[in-house]
Amino acid sequence: MEDRAEQHPISPGSSVHEAHLSPPSWPFTGRDGTLAELSSLMKDSARPALLITGPVGVGKTRMAREVLSGAAPSPERLLTASATGSVAGIPFGALAHLLPTTLPTADGRPNLLRVLADGLLADPAVNVQDAQRTLFVDDVHLLDDGSASLLLHLAVRGGIRIVLTARSGVPLPDAVEALVRGNYADRVDLPPLSADSVGRLLERTLRGQVQTATARRLWRCSGGNVLWLQQLVDAGLASGTLAVVADVWRWQGPFQLSTRLVDLVGRRIGRLTAPVQRAAELLAFGEPLGVTVLEQLTGATVMDELHRRDLIVSEEDGWRTQVRLAHSLYGEVLRRRTPPHRRRRHCRELAEAIGRTGMRRREDLARVGGWRLEAGDLTDPRFLLSAADHAVLTMDFTLAARLARAAGDAGGGEPARRALAVALGYTGHGVQAEQVHSGLSQTVTPEADQLRSVQLRAANMYLSLDRPGDALELLRHAEETMTDDTARAELAALQAVLLATQADWPAYTRAVTRARQCASPNPRTMVRTRYAECIDHFCHGRTDAALRTIEAALALLPGEDDIPFLRAGLLSWQSNAQAFSGRLSEAEASAVAQYQRAQDSGWVGGQGAWQFYLGRIAARRGHLRSAQRHMREAASTLRDDTTWGQQALLFGEWATVEALTGNAAKAQALLDEAHLAHVRSYRILHILAFRMAQPWILAAQGRLRDAARQALLTAGDARHQQALLWEAELLHLPVRLGQSAAVSGRLVELAALCDTPHIRIYAEHAGAFADRDASAMERVCAAFQSAGMYLHAAEAAAHAARLWSREGDTVHAQRAADRCLQLAQRCEGVMTPAVLACWTPELTDRERDIARLAAAGQSSRHIASQLGIGVRTVDNHLHRVYRKTGVTSRGELRNVLTLGLFEAAEEAGDR
Repeated sequence: MEDRAEQHPISPGSSVHEAHLSPPSWPFTGRDGTLAELSSLMKDSARPALLITGPVGVGKTRMAREVLSGAAPSPERLLTASATGSVAGIPFGALAHLLPTTLPTADGRPNLLRVLADGLLADPAVNVQDAQRTLFVDDVHLLDDGSASLLLHLAVRGGIRIVLTARSGVPLPDAVEALVRGNYADRVDLPPLSADSVGRLLERTLRGQVQTATARRLWRCSGGNVLWLQQLVDAGLASGTLAVVADVWRWQGPFQLSTRLVDLVGRRIGRLTAPVQRAAELLAFGEPLGVTVLEQLTGATVMDELHRRDLIVSEEDGWRTQVRLAHSLYGEVLRRRTPPHRRRRHCRELAEAIGRTGMRRREDLARVGGWRLEAGDLTDPRFLLSAADHAVLTMDFTLAARLARAAGDAGGGEPARRALAVALGYTGHGVQAEQVHSGLSQTVTPEADQLRSVQLRAANMYLSLDRPGDALELLRHAEETMTDDTARAELAALQAVLLATQADWPAYTRAVTRARQCASPNPRTMVRTRYAECIDHFCHGRTDAALRTIEAALALLPGEDDIPFLRAGLLSWQSNAQAFSGRLSEAEASAVAQYQRAQDSGWVGGQGAWQFYLGRIAARRGHLRSAQRHMREAASTLRDDTTWGQQALLFGEWATVEALTGNAAKAQALLDEAHLAHVRSYRILHILAFRMAQPWILAAQGRLRDAARQALLTAGDARHQQALLWEAELLHLPVRLGQSAAVSGRLVELAALCDTPHIRIYAEHAGAFADRDASAMERVCAAFQSAGMYLHAAEAAAHAARLWSREGDTVHAQRAADRCLQLAQRCEGVMTPAVLACWTPELTDRERDIARLAAAGQSSRHIASQLGIGVRTVDNHLHRVYRKTGVTSRGELRNVLTLGLFEAAEEAGDR
């Protein structure tokens, strides 16, 4: 692999202009296991040679040099050579600079290889005697036969270590093959980087967080090939398509390919005959294609040639075999090089070929519609409209909008405009969607079309425009004016969903009652009714019942495709119910699967929403650094997308996470942003988003009593709103802070009213705290740990340590403290009062409060203002903190108070 000069990396604080001017340097990342294996072979293997193979650009040369660097041969003992195609025809050309300039004369015919080996090992320019040397030869597949034979001779003779690199998939000189066959060389194949390794490499290179979708997209396009990855990143920086958005590196828009990368990929593809070129271009515009379809389009002989040249790969998809190009960049380059007239012809051929199959796969109709657009075929508006509807179902909303516009231009009328409005809503253009909706006829016939139109418009008002009152009024008016009982029930059921999310329980009950009065409800009404009921169950702490209801609703959805947000919404509530019922692993698996689906479809709003849910789940686990990453990425992704109105909810929950790490200033700034972006929709989540953070911010400021009072006050509001799940969280908060509060009785009541397992643990925690029962507190810790709630478990362990100390049982106290710290190690930078008190027992409560604020970077004057004490008092306390902890600055104090967890987390991420 070509080496790069060291250049200045780019941080998220850099401007895009700076990024254009300074391509990044590329650290060695993602190969730790392979490097350890190779280093071990260099040190311990009895074989004299090591052969590293892999495809072009995978990083063979860099790996070899890292291995040699670890072996630390002195410059005098290291001999290097590189083989190239230009010297392959010259005997010993690659090693010429290492060999003697003249051959010694001898009687008879000299043993050429022995003479050359003696000369190479006894180079008079090297003043080293009887010291083993190391020879590194790059790209040995290009060696001439003489040089390859000399390598074999050196290996057989011994006394030298040999490190070689070679491209995989190409013939090696016979002598090099003999090294391996004769057991003189260890051969290790270097595979492309994995997706995770590419992500870490990008973040180390760019010195900032990289959006998950961007990292995965770059991994897919580069195939894990480091050289191609470098070219993609450099081109993205130069064009500005790879830039920092809200502190996260994101790729926006199509890939930009540099001329050099196009040439590299073009050489890999090679010269193709006209039939093979046509087949490759068809795949570039149509992949994946069924093997039968491609064979019908191109012929078996061409297919065989594509396979022979390693240009395509096959994969099993159920009972079908599909064919793709062997590398994503092949398609990028082929599409770029295909002239417009051939592009249109290929798309027309693809549309016709898939059309002949009957389009039995769910995505076929949308794909054919896209190809017809590319081919300029706008003659069938009904087909384009049907394709747009199917694109919505597959969550390819950008394609859906293009198809709907084309259908409208071709005379598709109001159905096409309605489809366009749906697609616009899902691509974050809610205002435009409402403009289209409002322009539709209000007396649409038949009534079924009017029913769907009203619901789609109401969904856009609620989700994208944050106008819950207008959405409900629109549905109510339509219910009053429609004559069909089934349609009226369907509208009532959708109102019940929106009223439940608004926590308007009396109106919700009336709407559900109206929906159930229909003698023969259709599946759409049943899905909506169950959707509303699941929110009711969840908010009232009946998470198990909520999950059962969601499963029943999802089972009805295969025949319920009229409003796509229903499935997405149900899945999000399922993830929430799993997260708040102690099923954190299930919740994470659900969120990861849906995030992946949103990635595959390119749905930006879905990507941001599911990153938000992943952050919420990580926070429930106590994985605070992971939660921060997810929240930061969600904020960046959703910055320009209002599909779900999640920004305010996101900032509020993110503020809680920051407060748990002790960063009160950052938490307050996020909470202020949440209030600025305040939403009227999703009222049932407002306490979680806007009011749960404030007690933790107060706690991070050292105002524990104020934090406890604020939590209890908000818990009263939650009870009035019948948000029992949030009431339990808030009642438990003072217990976590170690503040005495008469909450045990109410938590016991809530545990009896709810089926959510962790509320029972909350009640037991409060009871153990009130009774000062250290043994019971140990059991609470174990219960939290079993549920995967590691931060809660660490706090309970800290409380147990304190209770054992009060009883004078130092042995049990130390064990509990050790358990607290072990659990806190999993919480990635936690700085809650209970854990901090356990970690710093030598500090008083006041010293601990001041230390936490100082560690967050606050000045003594600011700390004094927050705590209501004098600046001199703050400095005196801080002086004692420094003396007790052995630090000399606020920066060092931060590391002490967080147990060095940030560094530990970084190391864990690199493995």
